[in-house]
Amino acid sequence: MMTDTANEPTPPQDDFPTLWGSLGWVALFLVLQIIAGVAALGIAIGLDQSGRSAMEVARDLGFVAMPTVLSLIASSLVMLGLFWLHLGKEDRAARIGLMRWSRLSPLHTILLAVGLIALGLAFNYLYANYVIPDIKVQESLRKMFAALPATGLNKAMLFIAVAGIAPLLEELLFRGFVQNALAEKLPIWGAILGASAIFAAVHMDYHAFPALMAMGVVFGLLYHKTGSLRVNIVAHMINNGAALLLT
Repeated sequence: MMTDTANEPTPPQDDFPTLWGSLGWVALFLVLQIIAGVAALGIAIGLDQSGRSAMEVARDLGFVAMPTVLSLIASSLVMLGLFWLHLGKEDRAARIGLMRWSRLSPLHTILLAVGLIALGLAFNYLYANYVIPDIKVQESLRKMFAALPATGLNKAMLFIAVAGIAPLLEELLFRGFVQNALAEKLPIWGAILGASAIFAAVHMDYHAFPALMAMGVVFGLLYHKTGSLRVNIVAHMINNGAALLLT
């Protein structure tokens, strides 16, 4: 016997993304980063045969740089795996714009992305050279990268981590989850500023906070205008990749 399903009500969508759920993902992100740091130090201590103390090993960036990068990549992949499982339910990926490209024309999208990123980089240049000229932004991260042995494999791993994994993870978390959740409670400008502030804060570098927040606003505006998380991920990858190659 056939049944008429045309008039059956559409099952309600789940409440996604929620604010507390998104903040929970941010907390998990921080916990995994801490675990990765502890694991990297443990690996370095285990490999060290000089009998140095844990503090002495931790200060040797040339020795802990590779374990740190590997641990951060591993923790990020775990996070992305959990995202994949979470976004596989119902149409969550589509609801955060992960399954579509920009609502704007390709030319308009490219011009908007280039213009916004240029404004963000200009702010960062002025901030780094005139507001805190004697303090390098994210100096500890720069030293960590510089301490990596300059092999082709290490360079490739660093590029994948900075220009591939990090942009994908950060856009999913801070724009796809946090900004969308905040937009349910606040005007869009408040959601963008709030998500950008959280994005900057989790990097745990107060000198870099204004610069990172500025880039968060850039990507928040780009996401709001295009409605596409794909565009944001690609733009963020290009930005990080270019910055890494230039430095």
